[in-house]
Amino acid sequence: MVSLRPAQPADLTALRELETACFGREAWGEQALRGEFDGVPETRYVLVAEDAGAVVGYASLLAIDTTADVQRIAVRPDCQRHGIGRGLLDVLVCEARDRGCVEALLEVRDDNAGAIAMYETFGFVVIARRRGYYGGQADALVLRLALGSTPG
Repeated sequence: MVSLRPAQPADLTALRELETACFGREAWGEQALRGEFDGVPETRYVLVAEDAGAVVGYASLLAIDTTADVQRIAVRPDCQRHGIGRGLLDVLVCEARDRGCVEALLEVRDDNAGAIAMYETFGFVVIARRRGYYGGQADALVLRLALGSTPG
C-alpha cells in the first residue's frame, strides 16, 4: 500500500537515487535537491510516496504569489503506471489551490507520452515548446492548469 507524506531532509539519499533512476543525465544533484527543502513551507512543498517503508516516488512544488510550478515528479521505474504519479500530482494541485495560486505550470519532455497523458487528464494544456531544452535530445513542453481565481 502506497502512502504519501511530506518529505524530510533524511530522504535526500532516496530522492537522489530516484533522480538517477528516472532522469539519468538530467538528474538533479544533491545541492539542487537540498534546495527544494530551503523554502519549505514558505514557498516550497516536497512530498514522498512510500511503499513498505521504501521511497518509490517524490514530487515538489514551488508556489510564489499566484503561480505554482510543479518542479519535479519522479516515480521509480518499476513502480510507474500504478497511479503513484497521479496521486503525487493530485496532492500538489490541492496544495497549490490551498496556497491561493490561480495557475500551475510544469515542463515535460515532449517524448514522455505517459506523463503528458496524465497531465492532460488533470486539465493541463500545452502553452509553449522549448526546442532542444533537454540537451538537444528532446523539446520541453510547458503546460498550464488554471486553478481558478483568487478571492476578492
